[in-house]
Amino acid sequence: MNKVMFGVLLACMCAIAATNEFRGVNWADPRDNFVSDKLVLTGMSKSDTYESASVVADKVIGQFQELLGTNSVRIPVNEATILDWWGTYTGVIDVGLTKGRVILCYWGPAHGAGPANMDRFWSMWKKIVDAYADEPNAYFEIFNEPNMYNKNDLRNLYATWLEKFPNVPRNHIILDGTGMAQNVPEVADDSRFDECLLAVHDYSMWGFFKSEAEWMGHISGEVGKYADRTICTEWGGAMSPGTKNGEYFDYQDYNKPTSNYFMAYIRGITEQLRKWEMGSFYWVGLKEGDWYSMTKKSGEGANIKLEIVNQSGVDRMQYSWTDTVETAPAKQDPFGGKAWAIPGVIQAEDYDEGGSRVSFYDKSSENEGGAYREDAVDIVALDSTDASKGYAIGYTQDGEWLEYTVNVEKEGDYTVGVSMATASEKAGVKLFVDGEVVADSVLARQGEDWSEYESAEAKIGKLAAGEHVLKMQIVGNYVNIDRIRVCEGTACKDPVVEDVQDSTDSTTTYMANFGKNPTSFMQSGRNAGVFSATGRFLGRVDVSHGGVTESLKMAGFAPGVYFVRFSAENSIILRKICVE
Repeated sequence: MNKVMFGVLLACMCAIAATNEFRGVNWADPRDNFVSDKLVLTGMSKSDTYESASVVADKVIGQFQELLGTNSVRIPVNEATILDWWGTYTGVIDVGLTKGRVILCYWGPAHGAGPANMDRFWSMWKKIVDAYADEPNAYFEIFNEPNMYNKNDLRNLYATWLEKFPNVPRNHIILDGTGMAQNVPEVADDSRFDECLLAVHDYSMWGFFKSEAEWMGHISGEVGKYADRTICTEWGGAMSPGTKNGEYFDYQDYNKPTSNYFMAYIRGITEQLRKWEMGSFYWVGLKEGDWYSMTKKSGEGANIKLEIVNQSGVDRMQYSWTDTVETAPAKQDPFGGKAWAIPGVIQAEDYDEGGSRVSFYDKSSENEGGAYREDAVDIVALDSTDASKGYAIGYTQDGEWLEYTVNVEKEGDYTVGVSMATASEKAGVKLFVDGEVVADSVLARQGEDWSEYESAEAKIGKLAAGEHVLKMQIVGNYVNIDRIRVCEGTACKDPVVEDVQDSTDSTTTYMANFGKNPTSFMQSGRNAGVFSATGRFLGRVDVSHGGVTESLKMAGFAPGVYFVRFSAENSIILRKICVE
């Protein structure tokens, strides 16, 4: 029998968690932000005070919002600006925080140059963090385009920053990829940075592709499997006329099909950002003298007025934003609509619906096992004739987690048995109920490979009756989890699986024999998942009226062969049904 038949109901597609809450642009010094002295953003002057800088920020950031639809701005910082001009520059930061999210990003003194004095570098960050760590709209990008560091040195710099400023929420810390922020995986693969956000940059100068698909592939290669944690903090192209590599480009209409290099870049990058639902910051929203600038300025101080340079560029930027598309807010619900019964068996692959960082956390952005569900959790198919199996959680990494809504039948002491397989040392799971640890380390027996599943037991203590959330967190790396069995008392052995016959239909029933009579269960009214003969999920039916076959007919299923799967607190039943 096709192994897909032993799977539970295929969930509705859940989107990867997105960073699309960031709709932003950069604001820059006309000299570019790679300077060693004070950063004087376009529209500001060196004579500004806190009050006058606040007026400029109000006009510029306010018009970014009005004209472009932004809710975020990325502002540069460096040692001279923060340590020597703090009283003025905080006027910009403070106003920005009242209008939306602000990324405070460190720029070195020049391309390819790191901090001239590390003591001043750390003093700068301490001053910023002391003032803004508790601000909900403040984000901290540790180092812009850190191409002067090799991978290990950059990782160590980031780790030192985290050690020095432990009070900054991890999800408000942004780490650029190595090089010119072009290699996200080399940073993201370090477990010390779990839960931090990541940054990628992509520019037309880093390739000369003339198709949108090539540019989509280019940025995809820079991000790898970490799209759900990444923000594109810089991307941008020609908005005004100009010359590049000896070729003159007039105003471009980016709403038209691609006909040149710049159009391919702008259209390809925005298409990929939209596909990922990735937040981004266009380079540059305002920078005097830059032909990439999306706006141009007239007037000074309170009379500053911004004007859009190229509406088609704005259109493509807005096209890349997906948080403006009306979607239902993420909501955590039991898989299949009903909480798992305790005591009973929970299939590990049937974690709650809701999506990344809601009902699960997975460090990769795709299902690396390629089976069963279509979100970021890695699920593998099992070769087994045991109907309680079919799929398992695989490709696990330390710190990943999944949650399951459960319903405890009655208060009592419980024991858990987790069916796992691993060839890794000291790998297993940690269990929580409603956020409290109930089993600190349930380790799998180390085997030769990942095909020998055995149950590891642990006492979880007293559970109150009613609905709870069981969280399973991965300990170590590369442990596969098939199912979780929760039992009353002090033992929780796996059941013996045997074939039984169902008297209500002339079909074979495969049942994990936990003591539940299959015939009475068929009449219990539980919804069932229906699969095609090739294993494709087709939907659910209510089988409480008129038997399974009749229920399929009433639900509109055409004549043919189907597999129907039921789950109950102590049984898992798979039936082959012929509809005539």
